[in-house]
Amino acid sequence: MNLLEFVVSEYDSLAALVIFLIVVVVTLFKWEYRLPISIIGSSILLMLNILNYDDFLRYMNFNIVIFLLGMMVIVGYLEENNYFTYLISKIIKYMHGSGYRLFIIMMFLSAFFSALVDQVTAILFLSALSFELSSLYETDPYPLLIAILFSIIVGGTATVIGDPVSLIIAFQGNLTMTDFLHWAAPITLLTLGVLIIYIILIFRRHVRGLTKSMESKDLVSVKSVLMSNQARNVGFSTTILILVLILIMLHGYIASFLNNYLGFSLDSNTTLMLAPLIISGIVLSKDVELGRRIIIHRVDWDTLLFFVFFFIIVGSLDKTGILLVFRDIIIGYSGESTFKMFLLVAFITGLLSIFVANIMTVATLAPVIKLLYLKGLYVFPIWWAMLFSSVYMGISTPIGTTASLVLLGLLDKRRVERIPLHTWMKIGLPIAFISTIFALFILFLWFF
Repeated sequence: MNLLEFVVSEYDSLAALVIFLIVVVVTLFKWEYRLPISIIGSSILLMLNILNYDDFLRYMNFNIVIFLLGMMVIVGYLEENNYFTYLISKIIKYMHGSGYRLFIIMMFLSAFFSALVDQVTAILFLSALSFELSSLYETDPYPLLIAILFSIIVGGTATVIGDPVSLIIAFQGNLTMTDFLHWAAPITLLTLGVLIIYIILIFRRHVRGLTKSMESKDLVSVKSVLMSNQARNVGFSTTILILVLILIMLHGYIASFLNNYLGFSLDSNTTLMLAPLIISGIVLSKDVELGRRIIIHRVDWDTLLFFVFFFIIVGSLDKTGILLVFRDIIIGYSGESTFKMFLLVAFITGLLSIFVANIMTVATLAPVIKLLYLKGLYVFPIWWAMLFSSVYMGISTPIGTTASLVLLGLLDKRRVERIPLHTWMKIGLPIAFISTIFALFILFLWFF
């Protein structure tokens, strides 16, 4: 039975699919309404008894949401103490004097911070820094802004915490930080090199003009502007950042140690969730008033709650059997061949991520890949194909990734004109295809 025949014959399946599509369409064209429409959709599913109370709890994916909450609190604390600007001020001397050097270092830093904290946080403070640097050197901010954004998107694939897509794949595929550092990080680094060359070629005239502008500026004055917001609690901030990164990187080993030697019963996903949660508790207890401010102003509650209710809506596709139909379609076209599934999943996720935010694409399709795994098929390479195709093809349009959507909101808040869609696609579409094909080719060499 194909998907159309299935949903027509099953009332609950048809209702779940219609609600899912409405939420996706509204989120795509009216991002600011993503939370209310997802709440309404989830409520209707409960009202129609397609999902019950236990289903709500089961499909919420609280492990992902709690992980993100913990990281937002930690990063919010670092931002409140101007920690990231402090770090940039320490290396500005290496960038000053050459537009090429500034672009290359800022792109590496963008990718690094994205992998280190997450792409949403990275775009928040690096976009502000981009405007600040462009103002200091009296140049057009858009080339540097695009270079930073694309680097953040690419860099997020290196680690579990770099991108919400990475996090979903890690939890659904039971992948550890070690897996990401072994399989994803090398491809991310190589792709970043390709991206830097591409950006420098595209914006070479702007970069040359930036160099000329730098020659007329004094490094001391540039550095003093960056240091105008004095950093606080630098030692404590450095300690908690290093500690949470160590706990995340070693969460698989920590789970094994606790289980084997201390009699605990923890899986690696639970240990991964606990790492930022414990550190965020320490951060909040250090300064109660600051902690309250972080919880209110630094945690992106709209996005967290949207994830909760969207996961529930995707869960309705599982409850009604639609995801099983998708699984059987993939098996039907691939004949249970891992290589054919690899290509098919890469094509589907890449194509959808051009038109739909990649986090929605992956949140929908990742449970399907998990069903393939539960059927006994070898899907390990498919997780990486989904990661790179969804993230890199998401560069194509302003709505393809979480970071680009956040940037659109920041431009609106600053009352700055958005980058025109045709300009974005003219720059983004070629590098999206180049990066995706490059990453998939390396995966092909490794696995096939």
